[in-house]
Amino acid sequence: MHPYTLAHRSLRAVLALSLSGGMAAALSPGLARAQAYPQRAVTLVTPLATGSASDLALRIVAERLATPLGQSIVVENQTGASGAIGAEKVARAAPDGYTLCGCNNAILSVLPHVRKVSYDPATQFRPVGMVAVLPTVLVVNPALPVKTVRELTDYVKANPGKVSYATGGVGSPQHIAMAMFEAGSGIKMMHVPYKGASPAAVGVAGGEAQVMFNAIGTVLPLIKAGKLRPIAVAGAQRTAILPDLPTVAESGVPGYDYASWIGIVAPAATPDAVVERLSKELMQVLKAPATVAKLAENGIDPLVMTPQEMAKYMADDSRRMATVVKQAGMETE
Repeated sequence: MHPYTLAHRSLRAVLALSLSGGMAAALSPGLARAQAYPQRAVTLVTPLATGSASDLALRIVAERLATPLGQSIVVENQTGASGAIGAEKVARAAPDGYTLCGCNNAILSVLPHVRKVSYDPATQFRPVGMVAVLPTVLVVNPALPVKTVRELTDYVKANPGKVSYATGGVGSPQHIAMAMFEAGSGIKMMHVPYKGASPAAVGVAGGEAQVMFNAIGTVLPLIKAGKLRPIAVAGAQRTAILPDLPTVAESGVPGYDYASWIGIVAPAATPDAVVERLSKELMQVLKAPATVAKLAENGIDPLVMTPQEMAKYMADDSRRMATVVKQAGMETE
């Protein structure tokens, strides 16, 4: 065979392979995107205050998630309007996987029932996966003469209008937890909303308010410093980081059970392949012993879910929170 003919056939074979690869990519754009994603840094917007347990959990996970993705993850705090500003930014972002939202249950399950917001969690976000459960604790300023839930409820009843509680804002996890507590214990305290969970904790430590529910990860340094006194755990089970602290339920408020959670969502039109890649790597990171240990040091428990499981969890929690908000009259605040 003539050398030119052989070379020509070889060239055609190479071109055919190249074209077939290109056609495969064209026929399966999701696969191509998954293989290419990410090609630059990913921004993880969190509408939560710096220093809060939610912020800490996201930063711990983001740092570890960057390695398998091969790109850095920039955590960007966008607070304001109880988290609505940051959530709206992500809802309107390009659905390419480069702008995600680290949102807690207040933003995804509570706030839309409290007031009108410019985003719809059910239609404008696509779940990527859960990150963590944030065990919550009931704390008081040490100057308040109470050391148990029963002593607190008795004191509030004996001093009507004189005890106030702090929260990170209307509809925040701290607000929801306290609304459930007031309903279950039959007491009423004055509400002092702050712009975030961390400022609220500092406010109670400084005596601006006397009581609050907050994530253990947020208030643990203040507890260790003696600036806050823990009196009960909000969840159904005691927590390993404060093993001697009873639950609210076993302290006289039967059935009480509350814990905040945080997860990652993407704009609704984000491609399947991108979400699947993120979800796969996120679940592996959350299962890693080093991640579990680091979260545990800060009183945070990892929560591993697929996007489908998270979607159901969000829907169920939203229905539950709608009832709590209505019963507490939060939508009028």
